[in-house]
Amino acid sequence: MKNLDGIVEKIDKFFDQKDRVREVALRSSRDIIISCRKAIHCLHRSNWDDAEKLVSHASADLAKLYETTKNFPDLSNAGFVESAAQEYVEAQCLTHIIHGTDLPDPDVLQTTYSSYLMGLCDVVGELRRGALDWILKGEPSKAHEYLGYMDFIYEAIMNFDYPAALLPIKQKQDMVRGCIEKTRGELAVASCEQRIGDKTLEFRGILDTINKEKKMSASEAKKKGDEADIDVDKVW
Repeated sequence: MKNLDGIVEKIDKFFDQKDRVREVALRSSRDIIISCRKAIHCLHRSNWDDAEKLVSHASADLAKLYETTKNFPDLSNAGFVESAAQEYVEAQCLTHIIHGTDLPDPDVLQTTYSSYLMGLCDVVGELRRGALDWILKGEPSKAHEYLGYMDFIYEAIMNFDYPAALLPIKQKQDMVRGCIEKTRGELAVASCEQRIGDKTLEFRGILDTINKEKKMSASEAKKKGDEADIDVDKVW
């Protein structure tokens, strides 16, 4: 029993250090999430330079976060760390999709495979937002392009069917499917509205042409009538 004090002191030091690491990791996770959300906002506004800086900052912070928590596996795999990694993956993937480049590999991003898949699912929500923006701008072709990206991601993530304890992706899969269905419906309505608008303009053009022809005919008839009156006056 003489060594109990030493054992307790050693354990106390361990948890004290772990608690400090946890506090640092929590703050770092929040910073990463904020940076990535700001970067995503910049991407939707075509503010490429600021988006790149924010994503780069988040990348450095995430590397530090993994380094900080590496001696505590339960912290490095904690929910708040995974959330930060997912947000980072989302920002990175959205950046590559918008710029038309290949998606980044999880090994290159140095994230866990689970956080990569979760982040990839969340990209679909941002693509829906982008598609709706294109619809509002009157460019359904670009919206269709974004819908194609959404379908492609959905087909990929549906390959994963594992127990929730191993990969809790079922809820994300349902979310992605819902986003795609809503976007496809809204795009169909927008396409119909555009076709109706195009036909209305076409019909209006036809009416304008007919009215012009009528006015010209009326003007010519009046001119002929005036000439006829003048001839009668000359006779008299």
